[in-house]
Amino acid sequence: MKQQQRFWEVDLIELVKRWAEDMKTFLLTVLLFLGLSLPVVIPTLILWYLFSIDYRAVGGMTLAP
Repeated sequence: MKQQQRFWEVDLIELVKRWAEDMKTFLLTVLLFLGLSLPVVIPTLILWYLFSIDYRAVGGMTLAP
């Protein structure tokens, strides 16, 4: 039966490499999510701003009588 590996026998360099690779994947995922969410976020921020200044669209395009 194989003896369980002790925590002080772990290769720290390999552990740091794996952690860095996982962090790179995570950050790329966050960047991709933010990039793909821009078409929703930008109009939302514009509407939020217009709502905050109590903007009213009065009149608009009307047909001539």
